[in-house]
Amino acid sequence: MRRPILILAAAAALVIPGGATADDAASPSLTFALSTASAVYGQQVAVTGSAGPGMAGAEIVVDLNSDAGPVELARTVSDPLGNFSVPFVAQRGGDITVLVPTAAVASAPQPLQVAPAVHVRVRRGAAFSGAWVVAHLQPATYSGTVEATVSRDGTVVGRAHGRARNGRVVLKTPTPGVGRFELALLFAASDGLAARSVTARTVAVGRALSVGASGPDVAGLTRRLAELHFRVPGVSSTFSYALLDSVYAFQKAYGLPRTGVVSSQTWRKLMSAQLLRPRYRGPAAHIEVDKTRQILLDVRNGTVDAIIPVSTGATGNTPEGTHHIRWKALATTTWLGPAILYRTLDFFANSFAIHGYPSVPPYPASHGCVRIPIWTADWLYQRSPVGETVYVYH
Repeated sequence: MRRPILILAAAAALVIPGGATADDAASPSLTFALSTASAVYGQQVAVTGSAGPGMAGAEIVVDLNSDAGPVELARTVSDPLGNFSVPFVAQRGGDITVLVPTAAVASAPQPLQVAPAVHVRVRRGAAFSGAWVVAHLQPATYSGTVEATVSRDGTVVGRAHGRARNGRVVLKTPTPGVGRFELALLFAASDGLAARSVTARTVAVGRALSVGASGPDVAGLTRRLAELHFRVPGVSSTFSYALLDSVYAFQKAYGLPRTGVVSSQTWRKLMSAQLLRPRYRGPAAHIEVDKTRQILLDVRNGTVDAIIPVSTGATGNTPEGTHHIRWKALATTTWLGPAILYRTLDFFANSFAIHGYPSVPPYPASHGCVRIPIWTADWLYQRSPVGETVYVYH
């Protein structure tokens, strides 16, 4: 309950039997200690102290000093020696004071911090797709923000933010890879409550993915490939044949088995892979065809902007060296058959070109041209002018 603040007698003389005054006797005093200076909402806190001299059996009141005035937390009576101990339930922080109302005596205040009670539940995550975190808080009136810091082996790998509403926080934390991740949740000070830090863990699992699979981990796979600058057909939760091309390109680029299946080995490499660098520094914009890895590097501003899977000459006859795009055509045919070469970029002797083709296996299979998937051929065609340098090497 709330009541007016007591006006304390500081130096007033009290009449004492025998003609003595308060100046001739020890002044009344109150001392106490809190069992903890930092509590969680709903936690029991004990106040233990001593009132004396001459205050055996005195009524002891424990107050919380708030902006709206004192709030009584507990009440007890001191023992014959003037000692007392009384618990209360922590619900709000502030200065704690002990009073003896009948003697107009008060102790010095002691600060108490009260943080929200938090119960965290973390669901199992998926590779590169995140893990859901649900936190229930008391009191439900707490409306502070929460920052989640995600670490792996002591290194921060991601963050997420949210806000409590109606005693609940829901957020999705990043899980950039597979395996165990540590979470540090910081609930900000708010609504008269102190800040609170809570730790948790989650495990991100990488399923074996292949064409036809669906789920958030497929979208996470696509985003990670894009982060590493592999051309992808757009973020989707379905593993398409176009995404298969991107997976092949990744497996080729990092020397993995060219299975097209995202196995545990591929997931681990996706987690540790660094951006590829071009072999040649200039010109700032150029194309590199790596016959050994069967990939094309589209270089812009001196860095690898995109990586595309290719299939070069089955007999190794794709000419190596420094070339240039000699001419372009939206589509051409070949003297070897009726096949349409989509978005042709000729770079050698009217016989060798980069072009889109329906079949781009993960190994050399063409008559000598550089095949790329049809779904990305127009993109490369539009950004590659006549005269652009093309390096072919093994």
